[in-house]
Amino acid sequence: VMANTAKGGWLGADGENYLTAVDGLRADGFFSEARNLHYWPAGYSIFIWPLTLISLSNFLYLMSLIQSLLFAYATYFFTKQISKTRVATLAVAASIVISFNPTLSLGSNVVGYETPAAALLLLSIGLLIKDKLENPVNPSVKIASLSALAIGTSCFFQPRNLLFAVAIAAIYASSISGRKVQAKFAAVSLALIMVFPIILVSRNMEAIGSATISTNLGTTMFIGVGDGATGGYNGKYNGVPCPAAEKGTEAEIDSAKVKCALLWNLQNTGKAITHAAKKSIFYWSPWFGPEANGTMARNPWLKINPVKSGIKTQQNYDAVYGPIGKLVSWLWLIGQSALLSSGLVWLWKMGGTERLISKLAGAPVLLGWLISMGTIGDHRFRIPQMGLSLFLQVAGFIFWKRKFTKAL
Repeated sequence: VMANTAKGGWLGADGENYLTAVDGLRADGFFSEARNLHYWPAGYSIFIWPLTLISLSNFLYLMSLIQSLLFAYATYFFTKQISKTRVATLAVAASIVISFNPTLSLGSNVVGYETPAAALLLLSIGLLIKDKLENPVNPSVKIASLSALAIGTSCFFQPRNLLFAVAIAAIYASSISGRKVQAKFAAVSLALIMVFPIILVSRNMEAIGSATISTNLGTTMFIGVGDGATGGYNGKYNGVPCPAAEKGTEAEIDSAKVKCALLWNLQNTGKAITHAAKKSIFYWSPWFGPEANGTMARNPWLKINPVKSGIKTQQNYDAVYGPIGKLVSWLWLIGQSALLSSGLVWLWKMGGTERLISKLAGAPVLLGWLISMGTIGDHRFRIPQMGLSLFLQVAGFIFWKRKFTKAL
C-alpha cells in the first residue's frame, strides 16, 4: 500500500495541522510558539518530528512504517495474551478482524494519532493481562511500568485518553490483593502516566505562558451545544452566549467556553439529553452512507470501498442514500452494539481473569462513548478504542454462535 501511495502515506482529518505544527518545531524547536502546537495537543507532532530530521523527503514512508509495525505488534501481543486464557478461541479470530479492519489498519499509514493510540491501548492492556497471568499475587513493576508508558504515550497524543488510563489503572489495582501492593501499583502507574501531560503543560507554559494541555476543548464542546446544534457537524454549531469568552488569552477563552457549555447543559437538561442521544448515534455511525456523521471523509477505506466507488448514477445514489441504505446503516449500528454488549457480558459472567479482561477492554470503549456525548458526535473519536471494541464484538459473535449451535 505504501509503495502505491503518493510519498508513502495519507493526510488524516487534521493532517495539515499536524504538519504545520511540525514545521514550527523544525523552525523554532521544542518550545515553538506555533499556534497548532497549543491549540491541538502537541504530542503527536512531537512524536513524528524526529522523522523529518532523519529524512524530510521520505518522512511519510518512515511514519507509515513505524506506525504499521507498532499496530501489527500491538495486535499480535494483545491477542497472544488472550490465547493463554479460557477464551483462547477468541485469539485468532480477533487478531484477523483487528488486523484486517480496513479503517484501523490502513489508518497506520495516515498522518493522525488515531491508529497509533489504538495500538498503544491494545499494548497497555495486553501487558496487564500478561502480568495477571504470570504474577497473579504480586504484580511485576517492570510490566506495570511498560503498560503505564504505553498508555501514557497515547495520552501524549490525545489527552482525553487520560480518563482511559486512570480507569484502567484503577480497575487493575482493584484486582490486586493487599492494600500495600495496590498502592505500589497505582503509584508507579500514575506517576509514569502523568509524565506525558506534564510535558505538554510545561511546554505550553514556556511557549505561550499558559498552564494548559491544549486550547481546543471549548471550541469542540461549543459544536455540541446550543439551540441550533445537532450534536455533530451537520447543523448549526455556533455555541451558546458566553461573555467571558469575548476577551483574554486563547487559554482563558477556551476555559470560559468549557464552563459556558457545561452551564448550558445543566440549565437545558432536556435539550442536552436529546443532543447526547444524537451524539451517540453519530459516534457509532458507519463511515459512509446516509447515517454517517463525523470527520472521516479521508478514511483510506473509502478510497477502495466498493459501495462508495460503485455510485456511478443517480439510481446508485438513491439506492445507497435512500430507504435501503438507511436500513443497512441502522442494522449496522444495532448489530455492532448488540455484539459488543453481548461480548462484554459474556466475558464478565465467566469471572476470573476473563472478567478482568471484560473490564479492561470495556472501560475505554464506554468512556470514549461518554466523552463523545459530552462533546460532539464524531465517528472518528471511536478509532482509538476500536481494537478493543472489535475484540468485544468478536467475543459477542462467538457467544451467539455457540448459543445457536447448542440450540440446534
